[in-house]
Amino acid sequence: MTALYQALRSARPSATAGPSFRPVLARSFHATRIARDHFLDANEEAFNKRALDEGSTKPVLVDFYAEWCQPCRVLTPLLKSHTVPESSFDLMTVNVDDYPELAAKFKVSALPTVVAFKNGAVKNKFVGFRGDADIKKFLGML
Repeated sequence: MTALYQALRSARPSATAGPSFRPVLARSFHATRIARDHFLDANEEAFNKRALDEGSTKPVLVDFYAEWCQPCRVLTPLLKSHTVPESSFDLMTVNVDDYPELAAKFKVSALPTVVAFKNGAVKNKFVGFRGDADIKKFLGML
């Protein structure tokens, strides 16, 4: 027997607890659906599956970035803060150095570039760093 089992078995209810007192030991587990809202460092397959999905009604913001791009390093956390699970947007990041063909396909000529997709089509786009207020305005237009 384990030490915990022995300790519980030897425990006696107090006299004031009455004859119906029984210590209850129960563990409860709770499972919830995981809301996936960030697809960081997506590959081409994940990009095609999520951003170009014509059946998806939830817009996806695709952040085209590079590791060496300082404005990209500042913009990505701002975008993450606006795409929490309760928001109506998902965030996907694509490294243009790893997937230059995706960058070329969507005419990414400067970094950072954020492209908004809905129902598999491009809905809006901005190039360069944007502050918090500009991002809110951009999301409001979608």
